[in-house]
Amino acid sequence: MIAEVRMKQALQALQAYQPDKDLNVFIKSHLKQFPKMGSRDRREVSSLIYDAIRVKQLFTEADVKQRVWLGQLLCDTATTDFVHYWTEQITGKPLPDLTDLTSKLAWLSTIGFTSNWSGFFPLSEKVSSSIDIQSFYASHLMHPITWIRVKTRALQAFLKELEAKGIKYKQHELLTTAFAFPAATKLDQLQHWQSGAIEVQDLASQMTAALFQPQKGESWLDACAGSGGKSLMLLDQLSDVRLFVCDIREEALTRLHERFKRAGIRSYSRTQADLTQPQPLANTGSFPQQFDVVLADVPCSGSGTWSATPEMLISQHQLNIQAFADRQLAITSNLVPSIKPGGRLIYLTCSVYTQENEDLVATLVSKHGLKLVEQQYFQASSAGGDVLFGAVLMKP
Repeated sequence: MIAEVRMKQALQALQAYQPDKDLNVFIKSHLKQFPKMGSRDRREVSSLIYDAIRVKQLFTEADVKQRVWLGQLLCDTATTDFVHYWTEQITGKPLPDLTDLTSKLAWLSTIGFTSNWSGFFPLSEKVSSSIDIQSFYASHLMHPITWIRVKTRALQAFLKELEAKGIKYKQHELLTTAFAFPAATKLDQLQHWQSGAIEVQDLASQMTAALFQPQKGESWLDACAGSGGKSLMLLDQLSDVRLFVCDIREEALTRLHERFKRAGIRSYSRTQADLTQPQPLANTGSFPQQFDVVLADVPCSGSGTWSATPEMLISQHQLNIQAFADRQLAITSNLVPSIKPGGRLIYLTCSVYTQENEDLVATLVSKHGLKLVEQQYFQASSAGGDVLFGAVLMKP
């Protein structure tokens, strides 16, 4: 019976897994021990492992075998033969017709499997009250979705390519350049990928572009640029800005350069800088002293993105949020002198914790006399996306 084999394979992997390890790396390494497994076998076993970890904190009293079954029942939208088989083996009853997460959880509670949401998410008491918590928690029981952003000028041609190749997709209702695909879709084989017309970018990240509102001729500093996703989004909104980027990581700037080259972007300046140090841009001759807009997508807990990395749900309960907040304050405080009078600071995180977001913004206002223009969470949980926070502050 294949369901028995799959369960045995999943239990063996879960027994070997250490919660502080990257789950994706572990699974790839673990499955290499079984060279006779086909690609379908690997996908199915990987799904069982991921889903068992997704529900671990939700059903703390369940044993490992039960969690493997519960994970597949709750996280897979299709009811598989595996779920039917193990429902009867574990409960002694056939699986009823259950259409959604709510009905599945309700049925489970009637047979002794009560979900414990209070301990599901790390440091849940510190999550902002502005978050739709029910949708946010439920997103951690969803299989990953790949969101991409298409350059506006390439939109119609991209749609034609998808139709011609028969690739299934979902286009966002409001952000018409945002498209969702199953995680296994081979996007790198598309002509528009090879030409740099599309970029992998989470839906919530794309939503933050509403804060940008660039003006012709402005100077912009992407202060924690990473591999350049936000800058690419900015230039798609308006190419006629003077762009400067920096990051502490040389490898990140190398990736940024490669992405810019693929997208056909040549006109920008970059430098490596440690923004936690005072006057971080003082020795950068090619950079202006001040900018019209400073974009600071600062290092953070990443808690708004953990639906894609479920191992974080079981390993981050001792997270030091204050350490992140201290670093964020140091970075932004050092950037304030680089903003022109009347200029803007756009502050972004992919965190759901108040300390890293609303509290940090309030400190910037009180400490540096900045004026808060707007702040909000960009929550794409129900669409299989992340949660980001953004604020716009103006320097008098």
